[in-house]
Amino acid sequence: MLCDICKKREAVVHIASFENGRRTDLHLCATCAKTHSKLALFQDLNIINNDFFRKMAYPDYTGQSEEEPRCASCGMTYGEFNRSGLFGCPDCYEAFKEELPPLLRRIHGHTKHDGKVPNRGTGVFRTMTHIKRLRQHLQKLVQEERYEEAAKVRDEIRALQRTQPDAGRREG
Repeated sequence: MLCDICKKREAVVHIASFENGRRTDLHLCATCAKTHSKLALFQDLNIINNDFFRKMAYPDYTGQSEEEPRCASCGMTYGEFNRSGLFGCPDCYEAFKEELPPLLRRIHGHTKHDGKVPNRGTGVFRTMTHIKRLRQHLQKLVQEERYEEAAKVRDEIRALQRTQPDAGRREG
């Protein structure tokens, strides 16, 4: 379909407007879309900064930013990963290593995977995991020189170890 303004180039932008219950359609090429007054409003509002709109208005736009991290092996950008949620190859982990920790913290609350605790069983697994987390908390309290709180956590660990004798020996 040709542009409704210049009638020369292929239309890449479609504008549908509704006024007084009537729909009017306008098909524009990228050049006319840049100068059209209705699209200028969108540019002022930064709506056209979205890749989807940018690709519609500027067909030559590749979506590649110089600042955006890119995997050297597969060429995937961080923006593409962000949209799809999937990496392109194993090397993406290394390519996006700076961007991943904040993302993981936002999703999981931390960046370290501790594994899962079985729901069924005798409770030994839960106790062992709880003792492990208390020990980590105890180390943090000691480093921060919060000794009174550390003593309470230490006592809680000892009480748990008494109820589950093999839980204390495994963590050593």
